[in-house]
Amino acid sequence: MIADATKLASKQTGKRIGMLLVPDTGLDDEIWEWCPQNVTPLITRLQLPEAGSENNLSIDGIIGSDKVVQSATRSFISRTMLPGTDPDIVVLNCTSGSFANGLEGERAIRHSIVSAGAPRALTTSGAVVGALTALQAKRVAVGAPYAAEINQKLREFLTEAGFEVGPIATTAVEDLDSASDDQIHAIAAAAYDKRATAMFISCAALRTRHLLPELTERYGMPVITSLQATMWAALAQVGERVVAPDHILHSLPWPETVSLRTV
Repeated sequence: MIADATKLASKQTGKRIGMLLVPDTGLDDEIWEWCPQNVTPLITRLQLPEAGSENNLSIDGIIGSDKVVQSATRSFISRTMLPGTDPDIVVLNCTSGSFANGLEGERAIRHSIVSAGAPRALTTSGAVVGALTALQAKRVAVGAPYAAEINQKLREFLTEAGFEVGPIATTAVEDLDSASDDQIHAIAAAAYDKRATAMFISCAALRTRHLLPELTERYGMPVITSLQATMWAALAQVGERVVAPDHILHSLPWPETVSLRTV
């Protein structure tokens, strides 16, 4: 009876996207705004250990670790004793936590998610690579609120993925979840590179959806952000599109040259 009810509920709610968020990200409402009515985002927070308990791993290393990612993924998955919500895809919605160890590290996170029972997996950094590839970007202007050493890891990740990226300026934002429009504009202004063919504003905790058309017009190039790319990619993987016909990624398919299946 329980199994039948679960199947019926799944049909009624349509597609499901499992979203793994870090505790300082509060953009649940914006995640919902990207989704069409027949798609339900299932949102949970990663449970991070106390500082000092993970053998000197950086916070980004902890976020992408097997222990943390698999525990959160299993919260979605049906077990013998109790059915779960069983999303069609599970997403690690953190940019720095998924680029910190390069392309191999990003693949390892997806492997970890699938190993925990998810039918398919995505990370924010993988989504960004897919989005920039879909836009046929070559040189990318990149803005971020990270410290200099994290910016360098981001630059190395994107370069490894095949994009040309200049030095990334640090634009400090003390409280990411409460970043103002002016702070987002400051990140974009610091990132601007007249030789670039696209701009990427990194960090999935920044609220940017309402600013994207304005930024794209101001800088004369496609401007994408972490959460925008993540929701576009997650929805594309389940055969859906973001609710944003005025945004640059809306009608673009996931590029066949970027595989999410090689885990």
